[in-house]
Amino acid sequence: MTAPLRSWLRYLLALCCHYSGLDWLYRHVSGAGLVILMLHRVRDEPDPYPLSMSRGNLRQIIRWLRGQQALVGLGEGLRDLSPAAPQRVRYALTFDDGYHDNLGLIDASLGRVPAVVYVATGHIGGEPIWAYRLAHAIESRSRDQVDLGGLGMGHFDLAEPDDRYRLYALLPARLKELEPAELEAWVDHLCEQTKPRPIPHENREMLDWDDVRKLYVNGVEIGGHTCSHAILSRLDETAAREEIGLAHASITTELGMPPRHFAYPNGGSQDFGDRDARLVREAGFETATTSIEGINRPGADPYRLMRFNVHEQRFLAPSGRLSRALFFSETSGLLGWLRGCRGAVESLPDHSVQPG
Repeated sequence: MTAPLRSWLRYLLALCCHYSGLDWLYRHVSGAGLVILMLHRVRDEPDPYPLSMSRGNLRQIIRWLRGQQALVGLGEGLRDLSPAAPQRVRYALTFDDGYHDNLGLIDASLGRVPAVVYVATGHIGGEPIWAYRLAHAIESRSRDQVDLGGLGMGHFDLAEPDDRYRLYALLPARLKELEPAELEAWVDHLCEQTKPRPIPHENREMLDWDDVRKLYVNGVEIGGHTCSHAILSRLDETAAREEIGLAHASITTELGMPPRHFAYPNGGSQDFGDRDARLVREAGFETATTSIEGINRPGADPYRLMRFNVHEQRFLAPSGRLSRALFFSETSGLLGWLRGCRGAVESLPDHSVQPG
C-alpha cells in the first residue's frame, strides 16, 4: 500500500470514528485518562526534523481543548486520575529541550497556557541541542563538501538536495548510537567541515535564564531534562545522578523554587530504566515523562508517564489542513486500538485450505 493511500485511509477512518460517536464512546468506556502532548518547537519555519508545530496549529489545538474544558496543567491532570475525580479524559501540554520559540506560549492571544517546559540546563543561553547544531551546520554552511567516512557513511556534497536529504535521513540515527562525548565530537567535526555562519543573538535557538524566568512568572512550569540532554541509559550511575541532580539544582537556584517535573531525554524504553526512575525520584522530582505513546490511566506510575508526540505533520488531513478528527481519534487511543486489532488479526495463523 502506498503512503498517500495509507494517509487517506487513516484520515477516512478518523472521520468515521470521530463524527459517528465511536470516539466519544471509546473515551466513555475507557474511563478517566490523561493525555500528555509532547511538543518541542513552536515556529512556522520548515524543520528538517518532526519536532516543530506552527503557531496557528498550536493555537487551534488549544482552542479545541479549551472548548471541551479538557486542557489542564500536568499536576492537575494527574490528580484528576484519582478515583474520586470525574471519569473524563484531560490533556496536558509539555515542551522538551528549552527552545527560544517556546516564548510563544506567553503570547497574549493564547491566554494563560498551563504547560510544562522541560529544559536541558546546560544548553540554556548556549549551544542548541546537537540536532539543531547539525541543522545549522548544513543550512548555514559556507562549504559544501562533507566527509563522514569515519562513521562509515562516506562523502556528501551538500550543494545537492539529494545529499542534504540523505544526510538528514541517515546521520541522526547513526549519531544516536554513539556515546555522548563521541556524538558531540562528530557534530563538532561536521561544523569544522561546513564552517557555518554565526547565529545572530536575536535568532538564538535556546532560551536563556531571563527567558525561562519570563515563562515561569507567566504560569508555565519549568521542568528538568538533564543538564546536557544525555541519554541516561548510556551513563553509569554516578554520571546519571549528576546529570539529573545538576538540572534540579540549576532550576532551583535560578527560579527560587524546586522543579516538580522531569522528562527523560529521547524517552524511549531503551533510553532509561528502573535505576534512572529511582535517581529522578531521589533528586526531588515528583513525575517523569517518557516518549512512549499511550494514555495515562488511574494508577499510572508517575515516573513512567506516557506522551503523544505532536508535530506539524502528524494530524494533517490529506488537504494539508489540521484535522480535528485525526487529533481526537488518535489521542483518544481509538485509532491505535484499531491498528492493534488489525495487527492481531493479521498475525493469526491461516487455517483455510490452500490449493496443492
